[in-house]
Amino acid sequence: MISFRQAAPGDAAALGALHVTSWRETYAGILPDHVLDGLSVEARSAMWTEILNDPPAFGGAAVFVAESGGEIVGFGSCSGQRDEALKEKGFAGEIGAIYVLRSHQRAGAGSSLMSLLAQKLLAQGRSSASLWVLRENAGARAFYERLGGALVGERNEEQAGAMLCEIAYGWGEVSRLVRR
Repeated sequence: MISFRQAAPGDAAALGALHVTSWRETYAGILPDHVLDGLSVEARSAMWTEILNDPPAFGGAAVFVAESGGEIVGFGSCSGQRDEALKEKGFAGEIGAIYVLRSHQRAGAGSSLMSLLAQKLLAQGRSSASLWVLRENAGARAFYERLGGALVGERNEEQAGAMLCEIAYGWGEVSRLVRR
């Protein structure tokens, strides 16, 4: 059984560890090995500590976790839109991250997290949202398309010496992500 709740500052270390593990699971064969090998649980934990301790400094960020057996097995975060081009296209909110450990995928955790993020964005007065995903991440792209996401942008970005192509998905009405 998977349960969900809003993350608290005390979750930062677990979020940092899950973030690194999920990147290594998700991006193996997509990102260069040196990028994945260079990930730091400590750095990710520090990042989540900052976000969870001061959400307004991060665009009103909200983070939700999925738990199973007392362990965090997934998380999602949302905030105000950070990308100017997507903001100009009318996407007021952003889903900054959503990751579920492979062992817990296809059990509804991702859809439930997306619903919680959508509810939070709506409560913040943000009725539309977008997210970025690596073009080569076929599984995630299929997931967003099943949830009604439309392609709304593309960008190339260099990260740790690797050129990445990202695709933006958008929901003009984020309320469609809220599970009934």
